[in-house]
Amino acid sequence: MDIPLELSFHNVDPSGAVKAAVEAHIRKLEQLHDHIIGCRVSIEMPHRSQKASGNPPDIHIVLRVPGKEIVVSKEYKDNGHKKAATDVYAVLDGAFLVAQNQLKEYRRVSHGDVKRKSGEPRGAGGPSALDS
Repeated sequence: MDIPLELSFHNVDPSGAVKAAVEAHIRKLEQLHDHIIGCRVSIEMPHRSQKASGNPPDIHIVLRVPGKEIVVSKEYKDNGHKKAATDVYAVLDGAFLVAQNQLKEYRRVSHGDVKRKSGEPRGAGGPSALDS
């Protein structure tokens, strides 16, 4: 990465183990794309109630690659009776899986691996001003 990892913790104590987990996820992303400019990860515990220990953390990832900024947010939503992962590592895994899939898709599109329908012009995919 051109810019070192920016990792911030809000309303939660910083943890060396969580930092190591984030760095491991970043290494996996670097294997998928040869030029990652930078990555910013924010881990925060929302103030939903006095008993915040049962709430999952919010995770925000901003991954910068040439020509694109990939943004992923995994935020706590009151899902009624649905159970959400409360473990920071599980939420991190989910957020980085989404980032990984978005990075794969961006790489596929940027390298021209996207199939086109026969007869469809190259480019933006929509009608051009010349078609009018």
